[in-house]
Amino acid sequence: MYMRRLSALLALPMMAVAIAVIGGIPGNEILSEVVGKGAVKLHGAYTTTMFGAILAELMNRHGIARALVRWVAEFAGDNPYLLSVVLTLVTALLFSTLGGLGAVIMVGTIVLPVMLSIGIGNVTAGSLYLFGISLGGMFNLANWQLYIDVLGVGQEQIIAFVVPFALLIGLAVLLFLLVELRSARNLKYFAAGVTAAAAAGWFLSNNFNPTASLDKTGLMASSFNASVWVLGALCVYALIRHKRKSRSLPGAAMLTPLVPLLLVLFCGWDILPAFMAAIAYGVLLTWQSDSINQLTRAIIEGIATVIPAVFLMIGIGMLIASVSSSQISGVIAPLITGAIPTHAFMYVLVFSLMAPLALYRGPLSLWGMGSGLVKMIQNTTALSGQAIMGMLMSVGQVQGICDPTNTHNIWIATYLGTDTHSLLKRTIPYAWLAVVGGLVLACAFGYVPL
Repeated sequence: MYMRRLSALLALPMMAVAIAVIGGIPGNEILSEVVGKGAVKLHGAYTTTMFGAILAELMNRHGIARALVRWVAEFAGDNPYLLSVVLTLVTALLFSTLGGLGAVIMVGTIVLPVMLSIGIGNVTAGSLYLFGISLGGMFNLANWQLYIDVLGVGQEQIIAFVVPFALLIGLAVLLFLLVELRSARNLKYFAAGVTAAAAAGWFLSNNFNPTASLDKTGLMASSFNASVWVLGALCVYALIRHKRKSRSLPGAAMLTPLVPLLLVLFCGWDILPAFMAAIAYGVLLTWQSDSINQLTRAIIEGIATVIPAVFLMIGIGMLIASVSSSQISGVIAPLITGAIPTHAFMYVLVFSLMAPLALYRGPLSLWGMGSGLVKMIQNTTALSGQAIMGMLMSVGQVQGICDPTNTHNIWIATYLGTDTHSLLKRTIPYAWLAVVGGLVLACAFGYVPL
């Protein structure tokens, strides 16, 4: 994979079978347990990914993403620091729902020219876009499902870590802009941003605890009842639009990417029904005479865009099944136990130094070799699922932002007339800083014993 001679799509299932054969797993078990059951092990993750892709394609077709970026660019002013921050946040909001190279190209052809037009350098603009994509990916509910399926962590535990970690990444972005723009007048904006992040962190630590016991059933029931009324009102609105043959884009459609996040974060919904509700919201609010055909095409083309990711998850499931067998784990467990830190100081130090191993689908990438390794770490060491999740999300910033082999990095570099290694060198100090912050945060939450 490093030499680009073999894709991860092929490498992971091949690795799963090869490890099983070398480890001495009987042929019948390889066929049934590794290949058969392993291929569907992450069915929840790739089903959720498909519904997320349908919503993303729907937003693309109705121009919701384009309209949101243009509206923000029009009203955010022409101050390079402020406009760059706002566009990065809008990018993050969009990629909490969007995904895939097509979405990167669509949003990038709007966001990047705006940044360039106000004097932002091409490498700086590309780096900011990558930060926004990665920040949004942290709130992408389809990605959460992979952590839930692989590590067995709860949805509330993911929320409890992701929200404050996103604030830390936001601080890294503010620092990046301050250094890149090299203007003393931006110090006040940087200070204001740090103050706002600190205030938000204080508020969340005192008022936001998604892991606390609550009446989730009652909350879901009441929010479901409310959503039925909203759905009914939207059906009436759709009938009115249909009668008037309206093709305008309502302002409320800009909230479409927020709908699944709000339902999951504040109403206790599971991820899949939240995506379904957002799809219904987007379809009815933008209803046109051909909306049924548009939805059908969004289903087909949206799922088609994520087939590579689905196949990758099939390979991940097979690899997890292979390394989780007693024949394999029994041999490798002593090596893992001796190499993986299980106390706070060494946890931060070792994984901070090892962060580059998340590049090129390496052993710390959940979307690569790490998919089998992390499950083995969980099975053979004292690290909890939350500690491994915190580590993966932290080092994942290096992979998501900096990796020269990411298709979105390649497109961004080509579009801006630069190269992926320039983006890597410009972003990695700040991504690495975010890694350290995330690992420290995991320790502060008590995921790793002192």
